[in-house]
Amino acid sequence: MVSGLAKRLKSSRANAGYSRKQAADVIGITESTIGLYESGSRQPSLTALMKLASAYKVTTDYLLGCEPREKYSVSLAGLTDQQIRSINLTIQCFRNPTD
Repeated sequence: MVSGLAKRLKSSRANAGYSRKQAADVIGITESTIGLYESGSRQPSLTALMKLASAYKVTTDYLLGCEPREKYSVSLAGLTDQQIRSINLTIQCFRNPTD
C-alpha cells in the first residue's frame, strides 16, 4: 500500500469540488470503488490513478506522495458540496476576472 494515498485521494477530490458520485462518473468507475480507494481498502490501477489525477488537477506524483503539496492549498474537508462549489466559483472569478 502507498502510504497516505487514500487521504490524498479524498482531499484532492474534495478540493476539486467533486462528490464521490461525480468523481466516479468522470472516471468511469463506481462510487463504491471511489470509497474503497479513499478508505485505503483498495488501490487504483495505474490507469485509474492517471484519470483521477487528471480530473482532480493534481499530479500522479502528488497522489503517490512523491512531491510536496502545492504551495498554496486549502483543505475543504468538512464543507458541504454547496460550500465547495461556492469556493470554487470564487476562485474561478479570481483566475478569470471580467473587465
